Amino acid sequence: MQRKPGSSLILAAALLVLAPFTAQRVCSQQGAGVAGDGRVSRGNSSSSRATTPRSPSLGSADAPDDERTPRISSRRIREIESLEQQCLDEVNKVRHARRLRPLNFYEDLLSVARGYSRRMSEQHFFSHNDPEGRTVRERVDEADIRWRIVGENLAYSNGYINPVAASLRGWMESPGHRRNILDPDYNLTAIGAWIGPDGTVYFTEIFIKQ
Repeated sequence: MQRKPGSSLILAAALLVLAPFTAQRVCSQQGAGVAGDGRVSRGNSSSSRATTPRSPSLGSADAPDDERTPRISSRRIREIESLEQQCLDEVNKVRHARRLRPLNFYEDLLSVARGYSRRMSEQHFFSHNDPEGRTVRERVDEADIRWRIVGENLAYSNGYINPVAASLRGWMESPGHRRNILDPDYNLTAIGAWIGPDGTVYFTEIFIKQ
């Protein structure tokens, strides 16, 4: 992993169990750190649907898909999709090396994860709680996705030649993030990326067990 001068990496992890989700902000946006460590379980399940990745709409995060919706260039779409696939592949390589089952891509989670990365980029915040105070549990619920266990890893990096490697290394060096990635209970995931105007790359990985 190569790092350009002035590059920075920020991480946040949430492992959610038997208590309301809380995210502690223990880092500033100019350094590196981890936020959140808890876990929530709920006895609510549905059949899983592991599928081939498909890109959700890349228009405005909140606006309807019409003439008012700003469009993203096809090149940027390809870059985002490539980052997402690379990151998922690397997470599963880490699990495979430890004889854990790979996490299956869950299509319904992709728009939730990517949309959140986009919101953090465009609204200039970095937290498991969005500006309205909603947590990953509520965002997943709003997408009508059922789950028994849910967790979330966040990262953003600026100035790294390989933002996937930078983020994964940071996640694995942090106990909270590492626990999410290596948790044998999780079986479904989606990683959503976004690239800001200044080149900052945001990652949101959501983990669930159904």
